[in-house]
Amino acid sequence: MSHVDGSKYLDELSIPGTHDSGTCSVDNDTEPQTSLAKCQQDYIPTQLLEGIRYFDIRLGKNDDKGDPGIDHGICYLLKKDGGYMQLSNVIGYFKTFLNEHPSEALIMLVSRGNDEATDESVTTAFANVMGNNSDLFYTSSHVPTLNEVRGKIVLLRRFRLAGDSVDGHTWGLDLTEWDDKIKAHSGKSMCLVKYEQGFEAAGNTGDKEPYSTAVYAQDHYDCTGSSKIDWVDMALKAASEFERSTVDITAADGTTVQATERCWFINYTSCTQNNPFTAARVVNEHLYKSSYINNTGVEGTKENCRKHIGIIASDFVDAALARSIYQRNYDTEHKQATSCYLPARMRMTYGDSLSDASLQDGKTVGEGHFRLVDSSNVLNVAASGHTFAIEYVDVDALGNETVTGLQGSVPIDIDPRALTPHFEGLEGLKAGEDVRAKIAASLEGKLETDACTAQLEFVHDANGAPGTAMAEGEAFAAGTYWVRAKGLLGDAAKNYTLATDGAASFTVTTSGNAGATDTGDGNGNGTNAGGADKNDKGNKRKGSGEKLAGTGDNSGIAAGLAAAAVATTVAGAAMLASDRENNEGASE
Repeated sequence: MSHVDGSKYLDELSIPGTHDSGTCSVDNDTEPQTSLAKCQQDYIPTQLLEGIRYFDIRLGKNDDKGDPGIDHGICYLLKKDGGYMQLSNVIGYFKTFLNEHPSEALIMLVSRGNDEATDESVTTAFANVMGNNSDLFYTSSHVPTLNEVRGKIVLLRRFRLAGDSVDGHTWGLDLTEWDDKIKAHSGKSMCLVKYEQGFEAAGNTGDKEPYSTAVYAQDHYDCTGSSKIDWVDMALKAASEFERSTVDITAADGTTVQATERCWFINYTSCTQNNPFTAARVVNEHLYKSSYINNTGVEGTKENCRKHIGIIASDFVDAALARSIYQRNYDTEHKQATSCYLPARMRMTYGDSLSDASLQDGKTVGEGHFRLVDSSNVLNVAASGHTFAIEYVDVDALGNETVTGLQGSVPIDIDPRALTPHFEGLEGLKAGEDVRAKIAASLEGKLETDACTAQLEFVHDANGAPGTAMAEGEAFAAGTYWVRAKGLLGDAAKNYTLATDGAASFTVTTSGNAGATDTGDGNGNGTNAGGADKNDKGNKRKGSGEKLAGTGDNSGIAAGLAAAAVATTVAGAAMLASDRENNEGASE
């Protein structure tokens, strides 16, 4: 809230909240898909970081120190460490957050959660909290401006006051008639649960000022998630269309003073005819698609996402939904600057999207990202370190993109892309064949359109490891050999580097015997694979689409001539053997 106009009243802000805020972990409970008590997926400290600013806290019986447990009906709630959550823990979460973020303000609706607590026990416990934190709470009935309550908790109270601790404190806006008003309300409209006028001290001056405060609530809960949607939409529309009026406030001496009517709108999205998780899946999905939450791009409703919608108290809220609610509070000029800012420098890998680049001293939010202002700019290794004009693109929860005014020129470092060679054609090799022509390499990680191939090197085996390199044109006799990538060739080779040489062994056999392959790591750690080409089939990435690389050692012609000579000799020997067999058969 640091960039939200501090002169705005809190009832003019759109505020994300949680229903039964402490129910991330419930004692003796089931999984969220079947639980009737679990309403949230995150603990309160995480909710604070996600942007939640309205908290629904329900108090149960006291422990032996007079500290109430936090409950949802008969179920008591747990902290992240597995211990029971008490009121003191919740206040501790809030104090820590506000100390670290003094420009923020929180709203806390406090209720008596079950019959194990009494109005007196809750009153006494909360009086102790306020006594120990005299500057933490805002307890006036009139709606404050943001500047009045930065660093504070605004108290809304649904428990009745009782006992000796009542005196000496102001207790916040009294909403104890909430349940009765909701039950008696008829018709699909907002329920007026509180209307109060009068004079009350405001700020630190102690001067009494006129105020008029109304609280409208949508808390229709006896329904399913599907039928709840109409109620939620009704409340969104009512809050966005409400126009505040000036009302007359009569003083004790009979004089009349005018004041602007302030109105809280509190919209609960929870219900009871589904378990909370099931209902939230339906309602939250609808909220994401609502024109009041995200820009749908539809004429006539696309401006709804900028309108005031009050407090939205939901189950299983996430950061994306919270952000879609609170970001409308920012002034246009601050809307993006408060959330993200330009980096001093960027670093990326060739072939990756600029949106995946790492940022030095920069920040993005959610799926938002930076992109080139001029999309024709080429990001390759040769351009590494050059300065490019970039702009920020905001992405909402539905994936809609908005180009913002956040632009600048930033140097971008571009690292070469690492490639991994995988060899093919390593099986069935025979002495006398053109072995070099049969073996090729695909390059995992290469962009399909780039001209880049692996330069291969063939190596003698040295006790299960690569030994000395073979001479150019050297013929392959029967035995074990290795092949590895010694470099990269092609116009795009400068944009790549080898992650490994991919050294793999293979066997060349005499004519008539199938060769075996052996894939290794270049350190002699290979395993004979018989006739199965593991390097070919097991290591090639599915859908890689790369063309096979040539040998790159200019040995094709010499090897071809040598192979032809050997083939002639082998063919002649085969003919002599055949003649000998025929003659022997005739003599028999």
